[in-house]
Amino acid sequence: MLKTKKTVYIMVCLIAALIFSSQSFAFAAVEDEVKRVREDTSVCPELDELLELYAEHSLYTLSREQAILAMLRNFIIQYEAAPLLADSLLTVFDPFGGYYSKTTIDEMFGSAYRGYGFVMDGEISDNGHLYNTIIKKVFDDSPAYEAGFKTGDIFLEINGINVEGMGIAAVSNLLNSIENRADFVIERTDERINIALEKGTVYVSSLTFETLSDKTALLTIENFTDVGLAYDFYTAMLYLEQEKYENLIIDLRGNSGGDLIFTAQLLDMLVTKKDVILYSIKEKDGSVESLFSSGEGFEFNKIAVLVNNQTASASEIFAQSLREITGAVIIGSRTFGKGIGQDYMQLKNGDVAAITSFEIISSAGISYNREGIAPDITVNPLNINVGQNAFEQLNFVNCVNIKQGADNKTVLALNQRLAAIGYIPPDDVKTELTDKTAAAVEILQKVYDLPVGISEIDHTFIECLNQRVLAAPAVYEPDDAVLARAVEYILNKQ
Repeated sequence: MLKTKKTVYIMVCLIAALIFSSQSFAFAAVEDEVKRVREDTSVCPELDELLELYAEHSLYTLSREQAILAMLRNFIIQYEAAPLLADSLLTVFDPFGGYYSKTTIDEMFGSAYRGYGFVMDGEISDNGHLYNTIIKKVFDDSPAYEAGFKTGDIFLEINGINVEGMGIAAVSNLLNSIENRADFVIERTDERINIALEKGTVYVSSLTFETLSDKTALLTIENFTDVGLAYDFYTAMLYLEQEKYENLIIDLRGNSGGDLIFTAQLLDMLVTKKDVILYSIKEKDGSVESLFSSGEGFEFNKIAVLVNNQTASASEIFAQSLREITGAVIIGSRTFGKGIGQDYMQLKNGDVAAITSFEIISSAGISYNREGIAPDITVNPLNINVGQNAFEQLNFVNCVNIKQGADNKTVLALNQRLAAIGYIPPDDVKTELTDKTAAAVEILQKVYDLPVGISEIDHTFIECLNQRVLAAPAVYEPDDAVLARAVEYILNKQ
């Protein structure tokens, strides 16, 4: 059991995926900004001037502070702006706080979702996208499991749309656009099988377990928000101990954080000494609270932790403290550098407020905020630049040339873009309008809730398609150089 010298409460330290992927944050400017707000009572030039005129000419005698309060109160009521203003307050100094309306903490960070219950995979092409979609994994007790789906099943049709050979991006988007029931046609050992499936509640573990050669196991932790993570991790540890595994690789790449209590539970299972500080929390008043090990952890000969620049928050403290306590080697690239955490609190109206309220300190007393964690072995992914060759022109004028049976440069322009977003394979980029082209167009139209059909292609569809092309990655990683380097380390190949 974890120990603490004070009462420990659950502190959730998370980065929402949208914030994490779309915002950067100038940490160094925070102190200056806080100081400016404390000293500067101005609002903005327009309102400052108005407030002065109001105080001078208004029939109603109000102080500046009272006038501001009256203005805000009236604005909030008239425009129902409370959530917007609340979010503005919580994010004024950093992007990690926030105000979340009509939700709960469980809904935000639960390990359940509504879906079918399988993970898809495919064959990687030279443009970095996956094609020929198959089922990689079926979750236990999920709708897919109950319906009889199996690993290796190949998708042929979904709701009458032929998806054979198409990109996993198209198949995934199609499934997301379906509200509930889907009729599947799959191939299993040269047999076509029809399965009808309705979405249901799926519980997903954030832990993936693989065994590598030479008594080495690979554990991938996608996040620290899964309430069943500690149990799954402990089960994996028992198996590794029973099978006498000697080495452990823990993949935290892309792990943006989670609940610090869950993080401590996993750390504790890897620490064999008692009363070792796992990490500490520094409050705004300067007080420090530490969590200590139970001394009942599992021992390994070598531990390697894989990280990248999207490894953040709780996953950073896990990697850093594990290195300090056990000598684990960190491999990859410098981490994100989010060493501050949020308390997520349910308000009386049911909304959730995330308030940045503490700093996270490693076992040895190191703060990684703003700096990130430098790996012991730096390995940058060996990316291939897909590049985007000049596409043929596609616009609201020439789109009339796209029709059934067409064979022209406008169709080529359409196919080029569909391949760029991973919908059709590069081999199908041609001047002919094929069945794959028609199916890909139909799927994209369903995603954006547009009229369906080749004849319905218009400027709105083209705009949506071009936006997807702009968002498509320009590079991809054909081989996992970071994992390969970790295996070399385990095998003593320096």
